[in-house]
Amino acid sequence: MYFDYVISNGEIVTGSGRFTADVGVRDGKIAAIGSSLAGDSDRTYDASGCYVTPGFIDGHTHMGLPVAGTRSSDDFFTGGRSGVHGGVTTIIDFTTPEPDQSITQAIESRKKYASNCPIDHSFHATLYGFDKLNLKEVESAIDLGVTSFKFFTAYSESNRRTDDGQLLDAIETISDLGGKPMVHCENDEIISRKRRKLKEEGKVSIKYHPVSRPDYSESSAVNDVIELTEIAGGYVHLAHISTKRSLTDIAEGVAEGVNMTAETCPQYLLLTEECYGEADGHRYSATPPLRRVQDNQALWVAIEDGLINSVATDHCPFKNEQKDPYKDDFLNIPQGLPGIETLVSLLFTEGVENGRISLTRFVELLSVNPARIFGLYPEKGSLQIGTDADITVVDPNLEKEITPENLHMNTDFNPYKGYITSGWPRFVFLHGELLLEENQFLGSEGSGNFLPRNTFG
Repeated sequence: MYFDYVISNGEIVTGSGRFTADVGVRDGKIAAIGSSLAGDSDRTYDASGCYVTPGFIDGHTHMGLPVAGTRSSDDFFTGGRSGVHGGVTTIIDFTTPEPDQSITQAIESRKKYASNCPIDHSFHATLYGFDKLNLKEVESAIDLGVTSFKFFTAYSESNRRTDDGQLLDAIETISDLGGKPMVHCENDEIISRKRRKLKEEGKVSIKYHPVSRPDYSESSAVNDVIELTEIAGGYVHLAHISTKRSLTDIAEGVAEGVNMTAETCPQYLLLTEECYGEADGHRYSATPPLRRVQDNQALWVAIEDGLINSVATDHCPFKNEQKDPYKDDFLNIPQGLPGIETLVSLLFTEGVENGRISLTRFVELLSVNPARIFGLYPEKGSLQIGTDADITVVDPNLEKEITPENLHMNTDFNPYKGYITSGWPRFVFLHGELLLEENQFLGSEGSGNFLPRNTFG
């Protein structure tokens, strides 16, 4: 068989094993995996000393998100391009519905906004509340290939909260249709009361941000959502878990057979609330807030032992000029951190090289499991014959110091500034096309596809 090109001499790493082989690509698909394939093509990419993995998936991003009177500073092109520089080939973002938009209208609007994305992409449909009158709209969204639906148990001040009764209906109804609810878990009543009290006392600097959203505000909501999922007999995905307390509830739910998955983010593995004491501490604002060392440690154990199923970024960057006016006002500052470009190298360096997780677990967390959780497997998240040739060639010896200037995200702040990481990509391929070679971006606006996703159950 003649191949369009061969990726040669690399060590292939999947979620189930490691072995040395060549990969032959033809017509955008993986056509063969074996030895000595390079002779069957006029073009080869040398992966010597590198790991050849399925393209990485960031299952939680916010490109151009309207928030706090502004927008997150990466659009789908700049954010997608940054993902490529980090080895990411697929993202799952969110719809941003206007008050008068139906679910399907919000999906179509977001697809149009994302049309310049250079990598493959899909969406979680964001729902503010739920009743069974939404049934036809949910069915229509699933027909469009949007099979996950985002809910919030917090943010009542902006009318985003879904109460427990509605959420119970949503989990049951959406699961029955083959969809998957995804929940941002924080206890609204606890947070609202604490924010109100802190405001009355004039305690509004960023150091009070974690005080306003304590660890038990997350874990109490996690516990409620798990219980609702068990009662409904459905599925749920728990977004951006940040606390040791929540892991206790998740472990109990898993032991009881509740059908759920959970993600965390690099900021909750690596950063702590001490960042809020720095001179630029307000720029670390995100929800949930950064936590404590014991939470970092517990989350590392949880991703190693399988309690946490995936790692995503919650990528939601801002420029300093967008956050600095709120330096002394955590109640109104735009919340979010950049992360898509550093996701892979941070988890490789801090996880694999530091001995916390294996290479196969690394690929599971960033590729295999996100694809399975969100209905993209095996076309994404695998290196199976006949699937999309989404391939990242990770160079374990390629180091970079993380600074805003060394990266491509549209922001002048990075929470990991000064970290020196390895595991940056030598090559990145998306459905067979070369998007990155030796840190040179070769993609273009709109070179990515919208991905309809499979249903569940």
